[in-house]
Amino acid sequence: MKWDEIHDQSRVAVDKAIGRLLTGENDLGKEEDDILKKLQDAEYVCEKLEKRKCYSGRDAFLRLKRQVKRKKRLRVAMWLASAACVAIVYIILLQWEQIEVLLPETSTIVKQENIFPVGMKAILVKADGEQVVLGKEHRDLEEAGNVLLAADSTGLEYNLLKQTTADTVVFNQLIVPRGGLYLLILSDGTRVWMNSDSRLKYPVIFSGNKREVILSGEAFFDVVKDESVPFIVKTETGNIEVLGTEFNIKCYPDEASLVTTLVNGKVRFDDGINPSVILKPEEQLIFEKENGLSIVRKVNVNYYTSWKENRLSFQEETLDVIMKTLSRWYDVEIVFEDSALKELEFSGNLDKFTGIQDFLSLFELGVNVKFEVKNRTVYIRKGN
Repeated sequence: MKWDEIHDQSRVAVDKAIGRLLTGENDLGKEEDDILKKLQDAEYVCEKLEKRKCYSGRDAFLRLKRQVKRKKRLRVAMWLASAACVAIVYIILLQWEQIEVLLPETSTIVKQENIFPVGMKAILVKADGEQVVLGKEHRDLEEAGNVLLAADSTGLEYNLLKQTTADTVVFNQLIVPRGGLYLLILSDGTRVWMNSDSRLKYPVIFSGNKREVILSGEAFFDVVKDESVPFIVKTETGNIEVLGTEFNIKCYPDEASLVTTLVNGKVRFDDGINPSVILKPEEQLIFEKENGLSIVRKVNVNYYTSWKENRLSFQEETLDVIMKTLSRWYDVEIVFEDSALKELEFSGNLDKFTGIQDFLSLFELGVNVKFEVKNRTVYIRKGN
């Protein structure tokens, strides 16, 4: 069984046990029944909460790291700890009212503000300046050049009513705000999943001997192959050229690097100064904007593309990078009260539509860091 499956199943087991607390149902399996008995034992819950206060996961992790030399075994241990943490988090965070009954009267529980993302939303800016807000409702729009635009909860699609060649290239722009994501299907059939705080400028109808779009932010491209007409994604840092492939580009203006991750096919990156770089499947290019250095490495592409499958996954990412991602997705501001905390590294995998507190609570487990959410701002400080 995979560790993310253990993670998911632990959530199901705890949810069932808590559900019985609320409804009094008796049709639970042995695993859920054991959890229920522990939840009903006041001494057990109090003991675990006291141990949680004294526990240092960071020290435990460092001891484990010294003992385990092989990285694969280390990753297994980390995911096992993650799966166990999920059960604790769901017991403590999702059902405070039930636990309050079991705790002594002197206990004080502080409920923090939770924030959820919006989901499918975007703004279409047409060539004439008209702005159309897109969401889950169905809309049919007409565009010059025998093009029909259809928008609904699945995204925006450009359909050519008949094959035609445009005399003048007309560009539209799709803007996905913070807290949203959207799927765009271009006139050639290329599919573009756009992440939060991103924008793509593209022609209504492709013409000439190349297909060019301009990206700022993050997007996953599934390009329709046409060897005679290469597909080019232009960014402020450089251009990525493909024939037919699947790849992810992350090029936010406020980040130090452009990151391209190739799922399959072949892409070429060219910054206009240094020699171009060609990527093979499951390779990732990190282009450092400040010094123009290109780094190519082998990666598990799922960590960098899972956002389009409604998951947020991190593998040994710094807290600084993670919080920038959460800031865009949940539309919150981030304040580090201690800049040294930015370098803490975490790994994890959660449903993208869960509340922000679920992420933050997992980060707090075993690490000397605390989060406070107030008025859509996340304050990050050292723990007590």
